[in-house]
Amino acid sequence: MYDYHSWIGLYKVKTNDWKWSNGANFYSYYVWAHHEPGKDESCATIYYSSKRFYGNNCENSNFFYCQKKQHPNPYDYTFIPQSKSWLEAQQYCRSEFHDLATFEYVDYRYYPVQWQDFPVWIGLHRDGETWRWSTGVSDYRNWALNETGNNSDCVSISSLGKKMATQNCSDRFPFVCIRESQDQENLDQGNLVLVKENKTWREALEHCQTLESPYDSDMHFELVSLQPEDHDSVMNKVKEADTEEVWAGLRFLAGDWLWVNGASMLYSHLPPCPPAEQHCSVLSKNDMDSVKIADCSEKKNFLCDGSY
Repeated sequence: MYDYHSWIGLYKVKTNDWKWSNGANFYSYYVWAHHEPGKDESCATIYYSSKRFYGNNCENSNFFYCQKKQHPNPYDYTFIPQSKSWLEAQQYCRSEFHDLATFEYVDYRYYPVQWQDFPVWIGLHRDGETWRWSTGVSDYRNWALNETGNNSDCVSISSLGKKMATQNCSDRFPFVCIRESQDQENLDQGNLVLVKENKTWREALEHCQTLESPYDSDMHFELVSLQPEDHDSVMNKVKEADTEEVWAGLRFLAGDWLWVNGASMLYSHLPPCPPAEQHCSVLSKNDMDSVKIADCSEKKNFLCDGSY
């Protein structure tokens, strides 16, 4: 439970023109994650694992980093484990500190963006006078110091200390789900993983990147990048999906179709100028011979592929 997104002071002024909350210009475009930001995303977060920037809807709720002084140094940032919109976070930082975090010197992002202790929703909640888990039965309790479990009706656990605390049920925090063992079973079978969960293209991309091989720590996963010599084996996996189409790792970006892992583009039938909403690729049970395009916001099963 160490991964998290946090607001920073980066926002979009107009198309492809991003600035910092303090008015400074933004130059370091190489710090964006792959295929980021999306065209409809106007505020930015930083992701703990990669220290890369991601576009985000400004109305979403995230933790955030405040900056103590106008001219930053690596130690002038404070992590705020409260979920707020970008504007709410900016107002809070300007009231309590100086502003939202401004990484004008982009290497400074490596210093404050570290492990942080923040609340994460779990399934323990109050049902009348009784504490119950949302599924299953357990007497496990690990309340934080001075936390009696009587203040509110829903419970979080701290990401590092693993201590429980009651919270207002309407608060917005990350959460932990019980997942069926499908991912692990697939990983046990090899490096090609079919995930039978319906996600958008971007959600699928991020899911693949979180997978870890139980056998090889050097292997990392991305949405599958298909080459003609691999076509038959990949399509056999597609047949097992719960959806008619599954996401693949081909994305239209900056005028070209590109695989997320940098593989060669050997499919020539795709439109050179696809409709704006159809910039993502799918593999279809109904067309086993080619890659098709689809709306990136649709939700489908997807294939992850491990490589080095």
